Amino acid sequence: MTNHYNIHLVKAKTDLKVTYRDGKFRKLEHLRGALDQESLNAMGRVVPKEEQWMELFKVNWQGKVIYTDLSEAKEVSLFSKFNSVWFQFFAKENNGTKPKFTGADGKALNQIIAYLKEESKGDEIESLIVWQFILDNWNLLPDFYKNQQDLKIINSKFNVIIKQLRESIASKTGASHSESVQKANDIANKYF
Repeated sequence: MTNHYNIHLVKAKTDLKVTYRDGKFRKLEHLRGALDQESLNAMGRVVPKEEQWMELFKVNWQGKVIYTDLSEAKEVSLFSKFNSVWFQFFAKENNGTKPKFTGADGKALNQIIAYLKEESKGDEIESLIVWQFILDNWNLLPDFYKNQQDLKIINSKFNVIIKQLRESIASKTGASHSESVQKANDIANKYF
């Protein structure tokens, strides 16, 4: 896992960005402020070699250096959540194989997200629940659609897939359309 920290040298009014990968120092970048030879020579004293020492450095340099974790400030986007759910689904259905993800796949996923958000009246959580529900019940689809796991194809056949999924749930439970919709909602509520 990669984490980033901003290091602000108070007296020198200089900002640096330090990157750690898997807890080990990866790189140091100069963001802003003046750097002279003396500052460069002292740089190693304010940058922990390993991420685990960050808290100790914060205490040791308190008032002189300000350390800010940039990793915790990021919120996961809706696209990333949808993408993560799809990657997990694809790996599960294909014996751990990761999918090839291209710009066209990203565009298809964005269109699926837009459609599900619209159907969920803008509720992002509900749209994610529906996406998870569709993928969790993929095995209920007829074989033809079951084998169509490419995002571009899923997007182009989305209406048909939803219709087939509703019919499969209704026939499996012997329920009417409204009952199958209710069952689908009950199952979706189980996720959150």
